[in-house]
Amino acid sequence: MRRIPGGSGLAIALGAILFSSAILVPLSFDGITQTTIAFGGPPALTLSVTMTGRSITPSEIHVPRASAVRVEVKNLDGPRDGHRLKTSGQQYDVDIAVWGGLNKSDTFLTAQKPGRYPLICSIRGHVSEGMVAVLVVD
Repeated sequence: MRRIPGGSGLAIALGAILFSSAILVPLSFDGITQTTIAFGGPPALTLSVTMTGRSITPSEIHVPRASAVRVEVKNLDGPRDGHRLKTSGQQYDVDIAVWGGLNKSDTFLTAQKPGRYPLICSIRGHVSEGMVAVLVVD
């Protein structure tokens, strides 16, 4: 998954011309193609992920390929226990850090190539304690 860029000059210029429409731009790199939303359009799906103790729930997350997906992360632990939901060894970048007791969300683009991609809590020691999940691109 790749993070959707914030307010680029291109998106602003296109927004002035096409006020409320979406522009899809196919990108290709390393033999994998993705579709980037340059402007407009809501996420295709919103996912809720809970991180607590040393677990990520749900442990297997299914998403459609080549879609914008909003991920809402809830950390149910105390204020001193932060978690960081990240892809592991992928060029699809999910990276959401959230302190205990708080929620945070971000929108990403899923790969066009179907597959299983590991999601981990990248805080030291959390993976070895079982804080892992799988992102399945259908």
